[in-house]
Amino acid sequence: MGKSNRNTDRRQAAEALRRQQAAEARRRKIVFGVAIGAAVVLIGGLLVWGIWMNSKPEYEVNEPSAAVTDTYAVQIGDGPVEIDLYIDYMCPACNQFESAYAEQIQSWVDDGSVTVNYHPLTILDRLSSGTEYSSRAAAAAVCAADAGEQQFLDYTLALYANQPAENSEGLTDEELIAIGTDDVGLGADWQSCVEDETYRGWVQEGNANATGEQGVSGTPTAKVNGEVVENSAFADEVQAAIAG
Repeated sequence: MGKSNRNTDRRQAAEALRRQQAAEARRRKIVFGVAIGAAVVLIGGLLVWGIWMNSKPEYEVNEPSAAVTDTYAVQIGDGPVEIDLYIDYMCPACNQFESAYAEQIQSWVDDGSVTVNYHPLTILDRLSSGTEYSSRAAAAAVCAADAGEQQFLDYTLALYANQPAENSEGLTDEELIAIGTDDVGLGADWQSCVEDETYRGWVQEGNANATGEQGVSGTPTAKVNGEVVENSAFADEVQAAIAG
């Protein structure tokens, strides 16, 4: 091979190496750019989430005038056996539980056998398309408790009778008020309590307490004298506790 041919080969090899290096540099630049873009999207998403969390309204924690516990439960009855019921007004299983046991619970309350602590939780706010239905319904129910124990129980049953589906927007405030006024007979003071969102902060504190300190992870959860019981065995467990 002549000298000129060898020089040509070297130039071609050098040119090929330069093209390879340039292509590699472009590839690194693209990968770096994509990584930076992804990081910006992630940071942006975290910022939006943080802004949304910080922009959520902070509700004043008002103490109900109804009988309540220090664990944010509405207290019904004054019997020796203590029942704690953790419920969510958007929870279908809670509706089924109430349908199965409401009459029995009422009879225990009426004969002075039990004290029932209703803990209205807000776990399923995430399944109401941003309207926080569980919080709004729970706060309205606590307003009903201020009107009396029976009004709370009647409003609870009325909410379950009109229960919206999960992953819907739930009932509007106007619908919550109509149920209370038309179906339960609650008055103007109750309506003002709902419209003013008087107990939104109280039920949110209750949800945090139940899912935090009390370790409740789902609804319905039932306790008899402080011990969690199976929902299917609830009536038997209460009867056994009453029998002593």
